[in-house]
Amino acid sequence: MAGFKEPAEAAEAEEVEQGPHTPGRGAARGKKRKAATPAPAPALQPVKLSRAELYKPPTNEELNQLKETEDLFHSSLLRLQIEELLKEVTLKETKKKKIDAFLHEINSLLSAIPETPETDITDQTWLPKGVKVPFLQVPFNVKGKFRFLPPDELSVVGSYLLGTCIKPEINVDVAVTMPREIFQDKDNLNQRYHRKRALYLAHIAQHLSKENLFGSVKFAYMNSNHLKPILLLRPQGKDEKLVTVRLHACPAPNFFKPSRFYPSKNNVRTAWFLEQSTPKEGAAEPATPHYNNSILCDTVLLSHLHFLSSVSTDFPGMKDGLALLKVWLNQRQLSKGLGCFSGFLVSMLVAYLVVKRKIVKVMSGYQVLRNVLQFLATTDLCVTGISLAKDTDTCLPALADFHHAFEVVFVDPSGLVNLCADMTASKYHQVQFEAKCSMEILDDRMVDGFQALLMTSKPMLRTFDHVFHLKHVSKLQSACKKMELLNELMDRGGNYVAAALPFIISLLTRGLARRALLVAHSLPETPEWAIDAEPPKHKDVGSLMFGILFAPEFAASKLEKGPQADRPEATDFRTFWGEKSELRRFQDGTICEAVVWEASTICQKRLIPEQIVRHLLKLHADIPESSICYTGALLESVIKNGKKALGTGEEDMVSVVCSYDDLSRKLWNLEGLPLTVTAVQGVHPALRYTDVFPPVPMKPIYSFHKQVKIRHLLLPSEEKPCPAYITPLKIICHMEGSGQWPQDKEAIKRIKAAFHLQLAELLHQQHQLICRPAVTHTDVYKDGYVFRLQVAYHREPLILKEVVTPEGMLKYQDTEESQRLELEILHQPHLTSSLHGLQQQHPAFGSTCRLAKRWISAQLLSDNISEECVDLLVASLFLHPAPFTPPSSPQVGFLRFLNLLATYDWRNSPLIVNLNADLTDCLPPSFGPLRCPHPFELKSDSSTSGECGPASEVIFPGSGEEQQWSKDPLSCRGL
Repeated sequence: MAGFKEPAEAAEAEEVEQGPHTPGRGAARGKKRKAATPAPAPALQPVKLSRAELYKPPTNEELNQLKETEDLFHSSLLRLQIEELLKEVTLKETKKKKIDAFLHEINSLLSAIPETPETDITDQTWLPKGVKVPFLQVPFNVKGKFRFLPPDELSVVGSYLLGTCIKPEINVDVAVTMPREIFQDKDNLNQRYHRKRALYLAHIAQHLSKENLFGSVKFAYMNSNHLKPILLLRPQGKDEKLVTVRLHACPAPNFFKPSRFYPSKNNVRTAWFLEQSTPKEGAAEPATPHYNNSILCDTVLLSHLHFLSSVSTDFPGMKDGLALLKVWLNQRQLSKGLGCFSGFLVSMLVAYLVVKRKIVKVMSGYQVLRNVLQFLATTDLCVTGISLAKDTDTCLPALADFHHAFEVVFVDPSGLVNLCADMTASKYHQVQFEAKCSMEILDDRMVDGFQALLMTSKPMLRTFDHVFHLKHVSKLQSACKKMELLNELMDRGGNYVAAALPFIISLLTRGLARRALLVAHSLPETPEWAIDAEPPKHKDVGSLMFGILFAPEFAASKLEKGPQADRPEATDFRTFWGEKSELRRFQDGTICEAVVWEASTICQKRLIPEQIVRHLLKLHADIPESSICYTGALLESVIKNGKKALGTGEEDMVSVVCSYDDLSRKLWNLEGLPLTVTAVQGVHPALRYTDVFPPVPMKPIYSFHKQVKIRHLLLPSEEKPCPAYITPLKIICHMEGSGQWPQDKEAIKRIKAAFHLQLAELLHQQHQLICRPAVTHTDVYKDGYVFRLQVAYHREPLILKEVVTPEGMLKYQDTEESQRLELEILHQPHLTSSLHGLQQQHPAFGSTCRLAKRWISAQLLSDNISEECVDLLVASLFLHPAPFTPPSSPQVGFLRFLNLLATYDWRNSPLIVNLNADLTDCLPPSFGPLRCPHPFELKSDSSTSGECGPASEVIFPGSGEEQQWSKDPLSCRGL
C-alpha cells in the first residue's frame, strides 16, 4: 500500500525545503508565552538596520518582482491581494498531518475486508439489507459473475498529492485497484464492468459503515455521471468537515484492450438495452463513445497523476496558478456537475500549455492564470481539439474521430481518453466567454480585477438576462423519443437528461441566433445519498436551468427573416419554425419565408425570446408550456401604470421626451427675447426615463368644468368628479450672459421674473401654447403635459457665494442657498442629460431604475435616499458591470442592484460613478474632501461612541466639481 506513504513523504519534503525554524520565530513564540504572565509585554520596536543594509541595491529576485508588478499587476495592491488569497485557500501543514493519519487508517481497514463467494451479477442476495447497490440497474438482467477480493493496490491520486487542492472543500481521491480475478473476458459489454464496480464499492461501504472512525459513509456520482458511483468517507467528530475521501474503484492494469474502446466502437448492444430476445438482422450497432470513455478514465488515474507530477516538478507557480484558476471556476459555478470544467481538467490544461511551451516554469501563479485565460479566450475546442498524446503512434484514434463523437475535444497523454467527453459545446462556449471577459477586466486599469475575477460570485440569476427552468426534467424522456435519440440513450446508460441536453441547447441556440450572445445551461448535479437508500434517478437533478445573454440591438426584434421562397434552405426554415413560418413580401420586392412575433409594447418585445423558447421546445422536443417556468419579466407588473395597462410605461416616457424636444426647439427659435436662450435642459426623472409612474397626457373634460371667460379659467363643477392632477415637468432655460445682468441677487430674481412673463407671452403669441407665468417659473400646457420653465443665469450661484468679511474683504464660500441653486440649475440638468444618454445605450436602464425606486419605497427608505442617488446606483451597474456584462433586462439589473446594496463596502469606500468616462487613471484633486475617512479612524470612532457615523457616499463627476449625491447619507445600521 505504498500509495498512502506518499502524502507523508510529500509533507516531509516540504519541511526540508522550508528548513528549520528561524530564531526570530522561536523568540516570537516565547514572547507569546510570557505575555500570559501579569508582567506587561514590552512595546514592539522598529528593526534597526545599518546604513549599508538600508541602502543596499535590490537583488535580482526583487527586481524581477518589481518588474512583474509593473508590467502585469498594474499595481502592487493586486499582487498583495492575490498573495493573501493564496494563503487563505491553501491547506495548512497541521491539517495535512491529520488527513495523512486518516488515510493510513482507511488503508488498514480496506485491507481487512473479507472475500465473498462468486455469484451472478444479478444475484445480489449476499448484500445485507442495509446497503443498496449505487447503480441504476436498468435493464436489470446482465451476464457475468462477481466476487469480492481485497484490493490489489490503494493509491492517492489527484490534487492532494500535487498540493493543488484548495479550501473550503478538501477532497482526497483514492484509487482502489480491483483484482484481475474478479473480471471476465467480455466485461466491457453492456455495463458489466460498471455494475461490478458498483458492487465492489457497496461491499466496501457495508464494512466501513460499521467503523467508529467515520462520521459519514455515503455514495455519490463522480461529477454527477450515473455510470461512475464513488464512496465518500468523512472523519468522525469535529474533523468531519476537514476532508472528504473519495474512493474510486478501477480495473486491474492492462486488463482491457484499449482498441475495444475507440470512439467508433460499440460496447452496448441494442437488443440488450431494449430487452429484446434476439437482435435485428443486418442492423449495425451504433458507436458508444461516452460509455467507452467512462471505462477508459478508470484505467488512466495513476498515469495522469504521474504526468501531472512530472510537469509540476520545479514549477512553484503552477500550484498558485491552479489555486487561482479553481477559485475563478468556483465563482462562476463551472466546476461541479455533469460536464463541468473541473479542477482536474484545468490542471491538465495547464500541463498541456507547459508541454507546448506556452507556459514556462519560471512563471508566477498570476502569469499562469493570465496565460490559461488567454488560451481559453482564443481557442475553440469544439472546432480545433487539442491532444497531449505524442503523434508517433498512428494506431490511436485521430482528432477527427474524437470530433465526430464528442462536442468538445481534449485528449489525454494516452491518446485514448477525451477529458471533455461530458462537456457540451454550450458549456465550453460559456467558459470561453467568461475567459474573454476576464482578460478584458485584467487589462483595464480602471477596474478592480481582483474583486471582479476572484471575489465576486456569478450565479446564473444575476449573470443572464433571462432565465427559465425546466420544472419536470422527466419530460426529457418524451423529448428523447420525439428527437429519436435511442443511440445517445444507450451511450449515456439511459440518462435522458445527458442525452437530450446537447440537442435542446443546439435547438435554442439556432432559434435565438441573432438575439443571444450566449445560451447556457446549469450543470445537472445529483446529491450524495446514504448507503441504505436507493440511488437517485435521472430526474433527481432537480429543475434544469437555462440562461440567455442578449445582444441588445436584436433581442426585441419582431421579425425572423428567412431565405427566399425558391431557395432550398426555405424547406429547412419551414420545418424548423413549423406553422409560425409564412411567406411575406418585403419592401425590396423579395418574397421570403419569415416569422413575425406578436408584440405591441416594449415590455412585450422584451419577452419575444420567451415565445421562441416555448414554441421550439413544444414543436421539436414535445415539452409542454406548463413544464417551463420562464422568469424574464416577473417583476415588471409593479411598474405598470394602472391595472389595465399593456406596457410598463416606456411608451409614455417616449411621448414625454418627444413633447419636451419639440418645446425645446420652440424655445430656441423664439423671436423677441432681449437675450437668446443658450441651453434648455430637463430636470424631471421622466426626461431621463427613470420616473416610476410617468405622467400620462391629460386633457380637460369641458363638461366637468365651468368656463370663466374674463380670466380664461376653467373651474371644476361641484357635482362632477375632481379633475386629475398633472405633475409639472421641470425644465431649466439658460439665458445668455450679458453685461446688463445685475450683480445683486434680489435684482437677478426680478429680471428672471420678467423673463418668465415674456416667455409666457411669446410662446402664446408664436405657438398658441397655454402658459401661466409666476415669479419663479412659467407653466406651459402642451400635448396634455405641464412643463415648468425656470430661467437660469450662470453667474447667479457665484453671486450667492459672495461674503464680505468684517475687514471689508470680499470672499467666496458655499452657502446653503448657493448650493441649492447650483444643484437645481447645474448638477441636476447635467445628471439628467447624462442619464438620458445612458438610456439610449442601454434600453433596460430606465425600467431598472423604476424597479429599484419601487423597492426603496416599499422599504420606507425613500425619505433617506434621493431619486438621483438611486439613479446613480443603477447607472453604476451599467457603466461598471464587471465581472458581468451590462444588463439587457430590468429584472437582472434589479437583482444586481440588490446585490450591490448588500455587498458593497459603504463604510470604507465612496461609490464613484464614472459617467461619460470623465475620470482617467488618477482621481482629480476635488475628490479629496469627499473621500471617506481612513478605515482605522472609522473603526475607532464607532467603537468609542457606540454609534455608526455616515456610511455611504455616491459621487459622480459633475460640471466643474465632483458632485456628492448623498449629502445626508444613511447610517451603517440603515444600510
